[in-house]
Amino acid sequence: MTESNVVKPDMLKFAKFATILVIVLTLGQASTGLARFSDYDVAASHAYAAQIGLLACFAVVALVIMSKSENKKLKGMSFGLATAWFLQYGLGEMFAKMAWVSLIHAVVAMAIFGHALALMRAISEEHASHSE
Repeated sequence: MTESNVVKPDMLKFAKFATILVIVLTLGQASTGLARFSDYDVAASHAYAAQIGLLACFAVVALVIMSKSENKKLKGMSFGLATAWFLQYGLGEMFAKMAWVSLIHAVVAMAIFGHALALMRAISEEHASHSE
């Protein structure tokens, strides 16, 4: 007997929504990060958005795995997004008092934004190929 692997398109749809949340949170992170230079007190908002984004990235990984998709590119991209956000979160926590690290922090944030956009497209393509 062979088991047939049935892809769950609903899980891919939820993964797409979580990826959209990551994109929105990345933009929010950028705005609160830049507002800091204008002497606005947004450190708490910046930190909470980072924590929610980290959880959303882990949710994307879980949802892609739960979808039972055989697309290795999709799985790799979801793990890559979670890893990049985790590293970004670590940079933010470790170097919060060092102004120069914001240069590294900003470049990694742009990479996360681009990667999330590419992941959203990959999820959409996979969802379209498995939905009715």
